[in-house]
Amino acid sequence: MAEARADETPAAGTTGVAVVELFTSEGCSSCPPADAVLGEVAGRRAVYALSFHVDYWDDLGWHDRFASPEYSSRQRSYARSFGEDRLYTPQMIVNGVAAFTGSDRARAEQSLVHGLARPAPVRLSIQVRVAAAHSIAVDYDAPNAPAGALIDVAVVERSASTEVRAGENAGHLLRHTNVVRDFVVASGKSRGSTVVHVPASLRPDDGEVIAYVQSPSDPEGGMPVLGATRAPLPR
Repeated sequence: MAEARADETPAAGTTGVAVVELFTSEGCSSCPPADAVLGEVAGRRAVYALSFHVDYWDDLGWHDRFASPEYSSRQRSYARSFGEDRLYTPQMIVNGVAAFTGSDRARAEQSLVHGLARPAPVRLSIQVRVAAAHSIAVDYDAPNAPAGALIDVAVVERSASTEVRAGENAGHLLRHTNVVRDFVVASGKSRGSTVVHVPASLRPDDGEVIAYVQSPSDPEGGMPVLGATRAPLPR
């Protein structure tokens, strides 16, 4: 397998990035419309879409094969940063600061425009290489990241589908975009390396690595995204 590298330059007229995190579940009947919204925006330049499947629906009739307690915990971290005490699906968060119901297409478009119009303050580059069987090392460099910034690294599966046989979506074929299959948060250094898992079932041409720099807190709420990039999975 060859090394993969990403060092993106925004398109002309675009200086910002938009990291779109959707917290969703196959057990939630309100989630498929939000999954569709994420699918619509995922292919746009400088938009980094991630679908985090939470596990707190799993005891209500259908076990989501993509769900993880770690993703539920991430959503709780966002809730605390916003001063909230409840979780809900579908929830979409753009650039770590704009949170709303994930199926709200108009709000999503507004948040994307706002995020892309503002220059990303941190330049992030990554190199991706094979570390071991079913795992890759991601070397990251964010030279102007502020002290205490986090480096989030995700392996995503670009497209997936599930025939749901029980729960609120029983009898429906659900289609997903950029499903997060592994997620690691590195902290303390603006330059370093981390290892992420790649499921054996994930073909390199149907996945990629998305990485972004994030502030752990903000006085106005949320966890602002400061920069982002992507790279293909090594073959």
